Amino acid sequence: MESKFEAAVVTEQGKTIAVISVQRPIFRDSDNAIMIIKAMLPVFPGMPVVLMTLDPQGNPAYFGRSDLILLLESINIKEADWKEITAEIDLSKTCPTKEVEDV
Repeated sequence: MESKFEAAVVTEQGKTIAVISVQRPIFRDSDNAIMIIKAMLPVFPGMPVVLMTLDPQGNPAYFGRSDLILLLESINIKEADWKEITAEIDLSKTCPTKEVEDV
């Protein structure tokens, strides 16, 4: 299923990171969050991907590698150059690693 996202490419301390804005419920399901990150890797070749959402006060929260989150927390992500992107993501499928655990 094709899904639309807002994304920004940020370079901080020599690291280029793709930041994908998602709705808050995605953060409650780490399997879905990981599936979105994996689906975004071909869209941003060679870049690590971090998901971002805004809390009710408008503050960003991140999901991804902790070293990248620390870098992102040091900048004003709202000033990034955000663009709409489209990616093929099917969140109705179960996470492949979960299927292996169930066997």
